[in-house]
Amino acid sequence: MRCLFISDSHYPKNDAVIDFLLKQYDEFDSIFILGDLFEFYYGYRGFFYSHHLKLINLLNIVSNKKRVFIFEGNHEYNLEAIKEFINVEVIKKELVIKLDDFLVHLEHGDTIDKNDVGYRMFRAALKNRLTLNLIDKISPRFLYFLSQKASQFSKKRLHSKKYRGTDKALEVFAEDRLKNGIDVVILAHTHNPTIKKIGSGLYINSGDFFKHFSYVVYDSKSGFSLEFFRRADDG
Repeated sequence: MRCLFISDSHYPKNDAVIDFLLKQYDEFDSIFILGDLFEFYYGYRGFFYSHHLKLINLLNIVSNKKRVFIFEGNHEYNLEAIKEFINVEVIKKELVIKLDDFLVHLEHGDTIDKNDVGYRMFRAALKNRLTLNLIDKISPRFLYFLSQKASQFSKKRLHSKKYRGTDKALEVFAEDRLKNGIDVVILAHTHNPTIKKIGSGLYINSGDFFKHFSYVVYDSKSGFSLEFFRRADDG
């Protein structure tokens, strides 16, 4: 068995994920996309943005041959609607899955840091059913304009404050899960690729796929590894 774990490509901010999946997907039995595949995605029924077409088409090919799980990240809303176009399993929050002898906890991780109160309030305001019902009535073009403004605000906030202890919060969360029957915890969100043995378990952060181009591989023979992708034109 071989599994791929990848996250935070923020497509089309960088299109490396297209090149990577096209070349590599056939090597894996299952593919887990741990959130923020898109820079912004809202699941309108019967519609997706034209700049997502290339990735949607590729995922359609991949998901008809491999088992694909897509987690909803903090840049994606109403992601369940993507199943209208591609044959994937959408995970709203977390998934616990058995891979050979390992019990693995998978999650994007944006709701783990309880001290990030500002973000948690912002997320709750945007991701509740009432707000999503209102967004359904907004034109896709205007919603995209709003998303760009929100993205600019978010980037300024992140540049002004390092990830506010979220990396540590994710590690503490992983340590707790590893003490309670889980063998491996794989998270994302903070864009900081990490692989760390904790007790008899393993904590991994898949990092990101637009700056670090990091990803995680599970192989039945060799176990879990954190790896990095380099395009041929990267030198």
